[in-house]
Amino acid sequence: MIKVNVGMSRKVSQDFNSTGFSVNLEGEIGGPLDDPERVIEQIRQYYDLAEEAIQDQIGRYRSDSAIASHDEPPPQPQRKTAPASSSNRQRNGHAGNYQRRVGPSPEEAELVPATPKQVQFLRNLATREGLSEPQLNQKIADILGQQVPVSQLTKRQAANVLDVMTQQKSYTKNF
Repeated sequence: MIKVNVGMSRKVSQDFNSTGFSVNLEGEIGGPLDDPERVIEQIRQYYDLAEEAIQDQIGRYRSDSAIASHDEPPPQPQRKTAPASSSNRQRNGHAGNYQRRVGPSPEEAELVPATPKQVQFLRNLATREGLSEPQLNQKIADILGQQVPVSQLTKRQAANVLDVMTQQKSYTKNF
């Protein structure tokens, strides 16, 4: 038996950002060394499988539903902190375990501007639908119930608009 280790990587760059993809496959191939064509063909199959796996991951990364979430930070685990003193519990009206807040408060979250990728994705969706910027702004107003230009959306508003626009029939893919 011959042991084969195949590694492959790709870098995808867009808007001065890049994301790397890699795969490593290890296996054994059968066949005598006196048949080099057969050995090379089996090694080639490992490379083909690695290439297919990387292309699949890049395709998932570039899909419409994934693009909107690229700038979202990973969820932070909440850490338990020591219980507050009894005077704090009474003042806060809480008892038992306390969770330390990670990230902005709900009030602060309303003020976080949309990420550039969210705004670009919204504009790309509008282009696919043949909408001008004023028409996109009107669609946003219809979804949110208030006039907010695409360039002034908060992160939460952009996520809501993206959810609605990507759920529409014209943006779903049939696989």
